[in-house]
Amino acid sequence: MIEIYEWVCSIIAIDEELCELEISLELNKKELSRWDSYAGGDLAKHQNFLTTLRKQIRLKEVIEELTTRQEELTKQRDEIIELISKFQGLEQQILKMKYIDNLTLESIATETGYSYSYIKSKHAELMRIIRFNRKGD
Repeated sequence: MIEIYEWVCSIIAIDEELCELEISLELNKKELSRWDSYAGGDLAKHQNFLTTLRKQIRLKEVIEELTTRQEELTKQRDEIIELISKFQGLEQQILKMKYIDNLTLESIATETGYSYSYIKSKHAELMRIIRFNRKGD
């Protein structure tokens, strides 16, 4: 049972990093377009050709690294989801539905047939356990 909590913690951490990667990718792609002299990039206009080319190459390398990391994390996330999906029981269902399927606690209550207050209470209990286990890392 503790494994599933660790996996949920991993998914939460992966999701946070994926969000950060998405922002970094977007910013680097925008900067790359600003260094593209053929697209009328404003940064390229004020530099010589060699400097512009170096900046473009470096930004493309960064984008490639970020994309590779994004793919690795997505693969890890998918593997964890597959493992969690094999488990049964209400606690696992709540965690899976909340953090993998992105359902609200109200929707989880409806899906499982339990009252909202019971699901909310059970989720709070699970979160206390997960936070306690995360602090111990």
